[in-house]
Amino acid sequence: MMRAMLTLDVEDWEHANYGQLKGCGGEIASEVRRKAYRMDANIDKWLEILADHDACSTAFVLGEFAEKYPEAVKRLARAGHEIATHGQTHDLIYEMSRETFREFLKKGIGTLGNLLGKTPVGFRAPSWSVDERTPWLCEELAAQGIKYDSSLFPVRTPLFGRKNAPLRLSWDAGVLRIPATVMDFGGFRVPFASGAFFRIMPLPVILYGLERASKNGQPVMIILHPRELDPAHPRLPLSGWERMVHYARLGTTIPKLCAVLENYNWRSIELVCAPILDSGAKPSDN
Repeated sequence: MMRAMLTLDVEDWEHANYGQLKGCGGEIASEVRRKAYRMDANIDKWLEILADHDACSTAFVLGEFAEKYPEAVKRLARAGHEIATHGQTHDLIYEMSRETFREFLKKGIGTLGNLLGKTPVGFRAPSWSVDERTPWLCEELAAQGIKYDSSLFPVRTPLFGRKNAPLRLSWDAGVLRIPATVMDFGGFRVPFASGAFFRIMPLPVILYGLERASKNGQPVMIILHPRELDPAHPRLPLSGWERMVHYARLGTTIPKLCAVLENYNWRSIELVCAPILDSGAKPSDN
């Protein structure tokens, strides 16, 4: 079976960046203390599911999560999953200055390096928050030893994404860029393989989209979060479409994940992209 990339954005249930949550930091922090929910249990659920299907993944770990659940991150690493950085906090990068991002990245890398004794080589921005406002991103990543970035979401949404972002692997300032997988119909792009889109889309559409992407030379990648493995995790103070997007069809995540794991050889980004990363060759040549 063809190799495909499986990824998990490792963060806690309260990490989100919707407009409704601005100014709610105190209320959310209080709920975190009151609920005392253990997100590390979902890491073990992820490990069990993937072990049953002989799959491994890239875990983009938030520094704050690693500080709260260090043993869970160590379990991921011991099980053979790649540990990459999701930054230190779940702040939006397009709201940062270049200097602020530099320190944010340095701290996120350092947290994981100190914990595991190995420096991460991959990065994904919280909430896909890179666009035309962050033209310096890859220069800053390269300066701190990051080899690849998986922060491009090639569809514009109210919170994130770039409608004209590349659909295939590309290089920027010496950093390999790996976009989220979407279906492209002559310029009309449909996301289906990440987070809420994965949960909302019917399984046949997801399988069709993965097959279509592989035939079109796009990266084949699934993106999920630990909270999506437990429909009973605590709720943020959201309403309307933002609540719908964040919580819709949580009960479908594990059945769909198990189904797609049967169809490809799911591996980490580092393993799948090793020939390109090691050689520095153009993605189109591989």
